[in-house]
Amino acid sequence: MAENNLYQTGELAEACGTTVRTVQYYDGKGLLAPSGYSEGGRRLYSAEDAERLRFILMLKALGLRLAQIKGVLECPNRDAVLKLLLDEQAESLEREIDESTRRLQVLNTARTDLEHFGKLMATTEPAMVKRMNDEKARTRWWIIMIIIGVFMDAAWIGTLVLGIVTGIWWPFPVALALIGAWEVRYYSAHSTYLCPVCGADFRPKLGAYFWSNHTPRTRKLTCPCCHQKDWCVEHYHADPIEIAPGQCVPGTCHGACEVKAGEGHGGS
Repeated sequence: MAENNLYQTGELAEACGTTVRTVQYYDGKGLLAPSGYSEGGRRLYSAEDAERLRFILMLKALGLRLAQIKGVLECPNRDAVLKLLLDEQAESLEREIDESTRRLQVLNTARTDLEHFGKLMATTEPAMVKRMNDEKARTRWWIIMIIIGVFMDAAWIGTLVLGIVTGIWWPFPVALALIGAWEVRYYSAHSTYLCPVCGADFRPKLGAYFWSNHTPRTRKLTCPCCHQKDWCVEHYHADPIEIAPGQCVPGTCHGACEVKAGEGHGGS
């Protein structure tokens, strides 16, 4: 601080986290006039001037032009105006974040497709949005399966205790069979598999689906299009697949089953 608790130009710049050149610039533009001068003719700024400079810097950071900043400074309700500007800027940034998040999801989905399928499963924006929804649905289903598994473990322990105490053992295998059948039917209704030989995307028959060897992302199946048995890559769909088990997705098959699938959709 200089004499009488006033800032010189350099001290003001330091106190407000800016440069001497910036202070001089706003002074020259008529936005920040000094409160007085020292005996040597140096500009002196008060605490109110420092607050005004901070306000100017905030408005500048929000992207306002000098004419707009001057208008806000002359407004009697400038604090209310600043709040509105901050709210508007926050909403704009949130929209940008949402858009960046969506673009990142598109990129990650495309990378997942290339990693697991060896190609992009969607190339248009609506198709890509559907692919992202499919991946999210798959993740939700795996979480549900984990939760069901926890309850089944608890049920197994409870049934074990019940069997030891009462000699009644049938509730657990019955419940296990019902839950297992429901899980298999539900998951198979939402899953198709990409054949690595001919590229057909097909829905396997329930028996083949149930008994086939599998990993979290692949299943060893016989393709209904080329009839080759190989490790096929799972394509999970958020909505149930509208083709019968043992048929290919229309447009992906190059064999007779494409005709059958088309006939199946002919009346819809």
